[in-house]
Amino acid sequence: MERKSELTKALLGEKFKELVAKKGFEKLTIKIITDAAGVIRPTFYNYFQDKYEVMEWLLWEDVFKEVSELMEQEHVMESLQLLFQRFGEDKTYYEKVFEVTGQNSFEEMLYGQVFHMEEILVKHHPLKHLSNMPHVDEKVFLEFHAISLVNGLKYNLLSTSQLCDAGFKVLLNAIKLTLS
Repeated sequence: MERKSELTKALLGEKFKELVAKKGFEKLTIKIITDAAGVIRPTFYNYFQDKYEVMEWLLWEDVFKEVSELMEQEHVMESLQLLFQRFGEDKTYYEKVFEVTGQNSFEEMLYGQVFHMEEILVKHHPLKHLSNMPHVDEKVFLEFHAISLVNGLKYNLLSTSQLCDAGFKVLLNAIKLTLS
């Protein structure tokens, strides 16, 4: 029974992602999602409160679950590479969800996950160089870094000139220097 439940939740997420990529987030209704998944409306509410929760769940399941695991294992560069890779694999979907603004914006959800990822990173690699900057505490540094990474992801996704492999390596090396 639990396996069927997981499959139904995954199906709703998959259909949501497909529909957002085709129609955009704002025009999407719960009915459209459930019709595409072949389930009734109450089934949706067994798994999600609203479409914002689906978007947040997908961000965790499709991206940050594995990225966080890599980060916990101290595979920093691989986790960052995977982060950019996952956004590139579902480019159209992520372009559309970046359009979701306001109280439950995608960007805020992404920021929260990136900030958490960086907390994991700092747990394994304390920020020694902050002792030279007494006016900057760890939280402020992590917030700045998280905002920068979110903007880098957004730029890479929405820009017509995506980061090439060389540019990506420069970005990763800059992050690596920050951690030394």
